Amino acid sequence: MDRYFARLTELCTIDSFTGDVTRCDEAARLLARWTEQDGLTVELLPSPVGLHLIASTQGTGPGRVVLIGHHDTVFPAPAGSARPVTISGDRVLGPGVADMKGGVLVALAALARLAADPSGPHGYVELHCVPDEEARTTAPRTLERMRGATASLCFECGRASGALVTSRKAGTWIELTARGRAAHAGTEPHVGRSALMALVHEAARITREIDGSRPGLTAHITWFHSGDVKNTIPDRAEATVDVRALSTADLDWAFAEIGRFGAHDGVEVRRSDDRGFPAMTRADALADRTLELLAELGQPALEEATGGVSDGSWTSEIGIPTIDGMGPVGALDHTEDEYIELASVEPRIELAVRLCREEVAQVREDDQPTQREAG
Repeated sequence: MDRYFARLTELCTIDSFTGDVTRCDEAARLLARWTEQDGLTVELLPSPVGLHLIASTQGTGPGRVVLIGHHDTVFPAPAGSARPVTISGDRVLGPGVADMKGGVLVALAALARLAADPSGPHGYVELHCVPDEEARTTAPRTLERMRGATASLCFECGRASGALVTSRKAGTWIELTARGRAAHAGTEPHVGRSALMALVHEAARITREIDGSRPGLTAHITWFHSGDVKNTIPDRAEATVDVRALSTADLDWAFAEIGRFGAHDGVEVRRSDDRGFPAMTRADALADRTLELLAELGQPALEEATGGVSDGSWTSEIGIPTIDGMGPVGALDHTEDEYIELASVEPRIELAVRLCREEVAQVREDDQPTQREAG
């Protein structure tokens, strides 16, 4: 664990905030250097949002396994220097340790272990580590490279209970905008056309008619802004709707219903076209075997369904059996108290290795989830 902790400490000193291409690339290059030291093949693919890292190794088996991670975080500078990685009891704290630099290093350690045994029964195993997961609402740029894999293991942190994530809701964030006409609220209010009131009515309609209208479907107004001064009828208003659904079809339905705006005199209301993340469907054969292996490793054989999204949603969408929560057990992502449990790191590494060696190559084509129409 000394090597893992040293690498985690160094990686988390880099404030690879989403959109900070320079620092995201610095993190990618550091990971690339470590992959080369571990005897892996490495590619760094340039993109407008930063470098995508693909590290791989080949055994003697027929399967092809994709490991998924991201090296961007939600913490801008100077988080890494202000809150360096520390150990507190059984926990490791620091910016991005759970989401998801700790998970990326678990995946890298598993790859290194497989690379050290090139005659082993694993097939082709590749890690895709992307620089933009925290802000993106579209598929990762390397998704087509992943297509056709036997299985996908996503290394977001395990739940605080130790559980894996076997299914995820579909989710998106829809931006609403209203444009009306400004006017002095004291002398000419009749001239104005309130964008604020139009969007308030639409927000109330969404809450009343869409939130909870189908099993597991939620639609919450999470951000609302209008007006700049206290004595003016506002001509602009913006809001965000966080939508989660059990299926991609339900998400598409909610997306359409949100756009059925009422008539507002002199005010135009529009909606963004962000279709967001598809649902991640439980891959029964892969999930069941992973839970068995957890029990064999003396770990809690637990699973959870969650409303959060990840890039595992995209591999599930294109028909690859996917399981998530393969990173170290942790919680409190995106906060100053974010942590992982150090004792969970080795079991998670070994779990990934065993899946690649023993199970993933055996997943049959007819065990794969049916590909759904992209939203």
